[in-house]
Amino acid sequence: MQLFGTDGVRGKVENIEIEYEDAVSLYHNQRIITPSLMRVIGEAAAIELFARCEKPKPQVVIGWDNRPNNIHLRDALTQGLAIQGCEVHWAGEIATPGLHYCILELEYDSGFMVTASHNPAHDSGLKIFDDLGFKTYPEREEEISKIVESLASEDREFDDLLLEKLNIPTTIFNGGKKHMEALQNRLNLISSSWGVTLNDAIDMEVVTSTKFLVDGSKGSTHSWLANWLTSNGLSSLEQSSSCVEINKNCGAGNFSPTEKWTWEEIKGDHVLLNSIKTLEISTLKPGQIVAAALDGDADRCLLFEVMENGSGIQVIDGDRIADDIIQAGVLKRSSPNWILAASIESDLSLTSSLDRFSERVGSVETAVGDRWLSLALCNSSEPSLIQNMGIPGKIGCEDSGHIVLPIIHPKHKNQWSLVGDGVMTLVYTILARCVLKSLNGNNGFKSGWKLRKSVKDVDRKLWDGKNELSFQIQNLAEEWFTNNSNLTKLSRVEINGSTSLLLLRGEVEKFSFSLGIRNSGTESKISVSLRLSVGCKEKLSKDPLELVELLCENLSRNMR
Repeated sequence: MQLFGTDGVRGKVENIEIEYEDAVSLYHNQRIITPSLMRVIGEAAAIELFARCEKPKPQVVIGWDNRPNNIHLRDALTQGLAIQGCEVHWAGEIATPGLHYCILELEYDSGFMVTASHNPAHDSGLKIFDDLGFKTYPEREEEISKIVESLASEDREFDDLLLEKLNIPTTIFNGGKKHMEALQNRLNLISSSWGVTLNDAIDMEVVTSTKFLVDGSKGSTHSWLANWLTSNGLSSLEQSSSCVEINKNCGAGNFSPTEKWTWEEIKGDHVLLNSIKTLEISTLKPGQIVAAALDGDADRCLLFEVMENGSGIQVIDGDRIADDIIQAGVLKRSSPNWILAASIESDLSLTSSLDRFSERVGSVETAVGDRWLSLALCNSSEPSLIQNMGIPGKIGCEDSGHIVLPIIHPKHKNQWSLVGDGVMTLVYTILARCVLKSLNGNNGFKSGWKLRKSVKDVDRKLWDGKNELSFQIQNLAEEWFTNNSNLTKLSRVEINGSTSLLLLRGEVEKFSFSLGIRNSGTESKISVSLRLSVGCKEKLSKDPLELVELLCENLSRNMR
């Protein structure tokens, strides 16, 4: 049975030592992660790595975020990898993109990040990277899962003294410092290429003249990001340091890509919203960026700007971020061709309006998950480095704020890896806005309509996107569109990497729309995502929200 979801392994942590077989069963049945599970995954990953790696003793690196149980999981993972002969190194508490850079610079054969991203602090999990910094793909995950099942069925015992000895890594180093060095190099490179700096953002009124608000979600970046931005000319103030724990009342994971608030509507416990509410409204100007929020492991970012009419703030989501960066890149002619990879949940109008650019901008639609964005941008059947003299014109986006951008490989000249880094997303967006303002660029896409809603506490085994329930859902959607427009039939579309996805497409008087239903990769919930291109909503006789709620009600009834 598959252990991995959309983005690795995730679940609620219980710090108990049990047999491997019980640990695997507990995870499959209740989504509970134990040190025993992490140890056997470490063993399986090592066995799979040895089968691919020609080295007699592969070198691997582990990083982790500050979740309360991660130390126990880190130790167990170290033991599992070492039992099977890997040489294990620790990068310390670090952001996921920071671990990515450590893999490249120190040329590790694989990397392991102990995190659950934006999930609550009681959860944790694991993301696995190859030697080029790319996340694992289904083929490797399936092999690791099979090895885990095989190991769990064996009758083995480990001596406690042996495990304690194997718990000691070969080296411990400051991976966070290496992350900052990589960020500085990337900032210098893009500033030089585009001719703008973070300090320009204040002078050009791209950002507010008061301190820029940064929310690191109480993850590893919260201790240094605001100071790093300030040292580079963008005076900033961290918001999440006072929070109780990672992702609690802080971070990007608490926001929807389409959210907006009038000044009077801002309320709740979220630390960033509370700080935004205290801003001096009279000093703010429409379009100014006032804040940014990362998720717990800092691989994604959402920004917040003053609405055009000045009545409040709105989220700058991943679609808009990608569009800003492409606009700036085209204006600066930083690449002869641009390629945009956008997930099936991105705004339909983002990719359908790329002909507005004077230069060629191609696009490709991918499954949800930044690994699929990266694979599409590699333009190959497997992840590979990109050969290019300058910064490649490649970008991947999800509306949730996952933005994949090229990063120069520190050991290979003119070769680039790809990584989703929330800090660089923040930096790129602000610099892109500076470029657009300096060159009077205003060629953004007009947003379509979209809504994503989840049904929680469902039995995910009852949905695979191809079973009878999926056809019931398709029939419901077709009936609704038939009754409320001139559409009569929907078409199913296959997307590489989305095993549980039902993706339906259609047109209403030549205005396209897309309906996607898929299981969450790591939680007991299913999501319904409806996207309408510009003009489509006006051709419907009823509010499309009705359809989303109708489908969610049906799924809730049939998946429990």
